[in-house]
Amino acid sequence: MTDQPGEWSAGTAEDLVVDARALGIKVSPRTVTDYVEVGLLAPPLYRKTTQRGSDRRIYPPDQRRLFYELNAAKLRSPLARVPHRTMIPVVLYVWCMNDAVVPDVQARRALRTWAQSVGIGSGPRRRSTAHKVVTQFADPAATTGQRRLAEQWIRDGEESRRPDFDNIADALSTIASPWRARGLPEIVRGFGPAVAPITTDQAVAMWELQLQVNEILGFEGVSEDLLRRAREEHRDNWQGYQGVRADWASQAGTMASIFELPADQEQAARQQVNGFVTVLGNTLGLARPTFTRAQARARARIH
Repeated sequence: MTDQPGEWSAGTAEDLVVDARALGIKVSPRTVTDYVEVGLLAPPLYRKTTQRGSDRRIYPPDQRRLFYELNAAKLRSPLARVPHRTMIPVVLYVWCMNDAVVPDVQARRALRTWAQSVGIGSGPRRRSTAHKVVTQFADPAATTGQRRLAEQWIRDGEESRRPDFDNIADALSTIASPWRARGLPEIVRGFGPAVAPITTDQAVAMWELQLQVNEILGFEGVSEDLLRRAREEHRDNWQGYQGVRADWASQAGTMASIFELPADQEQAARQQVNGFVTVLGNTLGLARPTFTRAQARARARIH
């Protein structure tokens, strides 16, 4: 975060508006309300100071500074208009790493916004994502047609937000073991670092798990208590992961980018949130049945 102003006090919505305008950004009290609704700010605190009424609600110093910093980040963005949802990962990153700034009620709302916006993107971005995934898993012998089919299944799944995981898994296993098309048996390959190889079925299971969790988060279906429990587990896992990720990246070949620490702050925040969502899937009891289905898919192809 920036260092200006040096001292922060609690403030009303009007105070936050003044802070933003000091940066040269025109906002209104309605903007502050919008931030609360999507989880970029916590609900303001009630103040009862008279017997018959109350003062205007206030935002604690950390929340006031957060509002200032989010607007300062907007100024640094190359986009002419920065949608609220694109700033959500930053708020969730703060919540994952720090207990003092973002309260659980705000994080729950931010996770709802995150879940509802996952997969929203342009056609070129979906094509780029699909091409990258296929490049990571494709054997050099995979044909152009096999690669295109796999990319199409991935793009269609992202666009519809209803992926056909069976067909995606089958298409990825085909490009990873392209001799299947000639009637030869599949060779199940592990990708990435030798200590933590990833098969195509496991990768698809991970996507399926994240989709299930996001569907629950999209209507705030996880209690604050459970979110805190998952966060503690995520913090332990994340700390351990930081100690091995450089070594894993050096072993991962075409999948090295998955394990590398992003230089871009936004991508680093997204990595953190995706990691938390995966851990939450395990906390919710969704991981085991999802990966069991993936194993069953793999066995069905072999037999």
